Amino acid sequence: MLVDEGGPITGTEIARRVGLHQSSTSRILSTLTEVGYVRRTARGFAPDFGVLSLVSATSQFPLIRKPRAVMRKIAAGCGGLSPTLSMLWRNQMIYFLRTSERGETIDFWWSDFPIHLSAPGLRLLLNLPREQALEILRGSRQRFGWGGQPGVVPETEEAVLDLAAGNLAHDVIVLRGWNRPGETGAAIPVDVDEDHPVALALTGPSDVADIPTLQLWLHDARRSVEAVVRQP
Repeated sequence: MLVDEGGPITGTEIARRVGLHQSSTSRILSTLTEVGYVRRTARGFAPDFGVLSLVSATSQFPLIRKPRAVMRKIAAGCGGLSPTLSMLWRNQMIYFLRTSERGETIDFWWSDFPIHLSAPGLRLLLNLPREQALEILRGSRQRFGWGGQPGVVPETEEAVLDLAAGNLAHDVIVLRGWNRPGETGAAIPVDVDEDHPVALALTGPSDVADIPTLQLWLHDARRSVEAVVRQP
């Protein structure tokens, strides 16, 4: 959050955003300051250079290291759509190996994108008990707001889950025009022996492929990712 903010934030505002008591937030900030991840300024707290050390650590995770070549191959065979691995971690999404047809790959990023606008996020929520999924959506609304394409994305958590379930077939969710006209997001869960649920998504222009083709591509891609991640 501090990195994404682009400027100092007060301890009070940090506590409000993360939903913790200010005394707990102060203790955490104190620890992060001691180890060099956060620095205190006259206008609040900001990231310190220690956060740069975390970037190099991401490449050591098997979920990022092992499927890199497979993700590039998937991108090359999906007509310009971008494949991404993502994980539902502590009620929000983190993303791995977003790859383009041109071969550019982003290893890891943490987004403040509302979970109800994420195709992989909604696909993973559909595997959870309904009340748990609704609670995650409510928390996402509180932290990141709501949004999406007017007239396409419902205004309530319950309606979003119902519509997501209606767009699920053959283990794949497909959302057309969910964020903006002419764009599609599709996702399928992936079993890679992680403690947190993982999904594989394809996103990009809607005219690249119809729904049966997206389903076929994602099933084939899932098998490839699962096989390479499970290798010793």
